[in-house]
Amino acid sequence: MLISVAIATYNRASMAAEAIGAALDQSLAPGEVIVADDASTDSTAQVLEELRAQDGRVRVIRQQSNTGGVRNWNRAMEAATGEFIAWCSDDDRFLPGHLAASVQYLKANPSVGFVHSGFVDSIETAEGTVRQPRTLRSQQATRLTHEDLFTYLLCYYDWPFHPSTIVMRREVWRQVGPFDPRYELADTDWFVRAVSQYPAVLLPRHGVLNRRHAGNWSNRVGSACMQAEIFAIVDRAMLRRWPHASVSRMVWRTLWSLNVRLRLALTIRARLRSGHQAAALAAWDSFTELVGRPLPAWARRAGAAVIRRWPTGQVGEAGQTSVSPL
Repeated sequence: MLISVAIATYNRASMAAEAIGAALDQSLAPGEVIVADDASTDSTAQVLEELRAQDGRVRVIRQQSNTGGVRNWNRAMEAATGEFIAWCSDDDRFLPGHLAASVQYLKANPSVGFVHSGFVDSIETAEGTVRQPRTLRSQQATRLTHEDLFTYLLCYYDWPFHPSTIVMRREVWRQVGPFDPRYELADTDWFVRAVSQYPAVLLPRHGVLNRRHAGNWSNRVGSACMQAEIFAIVDRAMLRRWPHASVSRMVWRTLWSLNVRLRLALTIRARLRSGHQAAALAAWDSFTELVGRPLPAWARRAGAAVIRRWPTGQVGEAGQTSVSPL
């Protein structure tokens, strides 16, 4: 079997069906599409069973109880039997030619462990859907190794990769290991660990449709929590890279801390401007924890008081249905 597609889902019957359909319709057809259902309580189980009956390539795994997400991701990936494995979130969709272009590059470049690519945002609100292709970072395939990983993460902090565009060799999954359930951003932690062991290549093409909608996981987690996790993931990677105290470790950890602090400050400003005071407070809480050592209690209280009194205006309907991470 050449390629497996792994999808994990929970309570997204229609979206998961569309993700499966886009995978099955690829010009390079997958040998199997594995769907792990995390004990959904809606019609997901019925929809998946109907798809399985229609196409034998669809394999359904149903968890007996809800695992919380990441363990279900691992269940889908571990069931894959193909030479190559493509990951897809249940609310994204492969664009035409995604699997063919990815596998073709991997077969032509045996030293590369996995590839990823650009994506097209599909912004879905009550007013309709708008597609916005993200600008490609290069017109040529861009190779990333452990030597330039931290520089890359500093440059592309907001979107170092899109998980639904990753196509990997099966041996990479075996060697790097599963997603770590300690993290909400387990895919980011996996990406950092994987690049530490295998070269990765960003392909100069749009691979998936990235659906932005009110039910996005990132909206639930929030940008402040996400940035705190990213800080911890990369900081621990630096400690693995330089396990003993050195100038290199000190410089890179300082640069990374300054970078995350700047991003959190920008998040606070953006949330105040958009009227999301609670989100601004969450970003402030994360900021106070990432300044080398926690700020004194009086400084935390003072900052929170300023945010609460800031004239943010009212969050209108557009703010309430925002599909951007808060």
